[in-house]
Amino acid sequence: MNKCNQCGIYIYGNDNKCPLCNKSVGELKDTYENEWYPAYNISEASTGKGMVKKVYLFIAITVISVCLLVNVLAGLENLWFLYVACPIMYLLLLINHTILSKVHTGMKIILQISSISVLLFTIDILSGFYRWSVNIVIPYLFIAGTLIITVIILRKKMLWKEYAGYIIAMIFLGFLPMLLYLTGVADTLWAAAISALYSFLTVIGMLIFANKRFKNEVTRRFHL
Repeated sequence: MNKCNQCGIYIYGNDNKCPLCNKSVGELKDTYENEWYPAYNISEASTGKGMVKKVYLFIAITVISVCLLVNVLAGLENLWFLYVACPIMYLLLLINHTILSKVHTGMKIILQISSISVLLFTIDILSGFYRWSVNIVIPYLFIAGTLIITVIILRKKMLWKEYAGYIIAMIFLGFLPMLLYLTGVADTLWAAAISALYSFLTVIGMLIFANKRFKNEVTRRFHL
């Protein structure tokens, strides 16, 4: 196959003249037919992140296993290895599923709020369960999570639809402290009530100020 340098057309066969301009044509290199697609290089960055995740996972399993073995050999009267295991598991979640992960920001916020709540609740139970986690810390964590997603939506109004499911999830979590109080797990009403009130006002604010697209998305998710 030849190519006319003047017209830029390809000429099949052995013709040495261009049928359009009647000028001499040049023969293409044999490598042309092999250059249909550009060369694809595997991203070394993504491979590196995968290896970092595996390294952190291995380190976490190793440290927890060693602490568990020492705790068993020393006696199980005091399960102190849980004080080590819980923070390490949280750090593993923070590194692998928040810092190095490409999941949605809304999901990262919910995972962080939930994991910190579980971590503090576990530490509270291990230290005698004085209920400081469920009475004060967890309600305000849920308020903070709802506030962060709300601020993101208000600053980037085009993300109303994208963050609809995450703000709804945080609203439901905001009512959880009240449920803990009603079931007797928590014994302080005011923090639970503030969390529930904030979630309720967030719902009212969305119904009043949200655009039609966001309202349609909420209706679709609840199958209304």
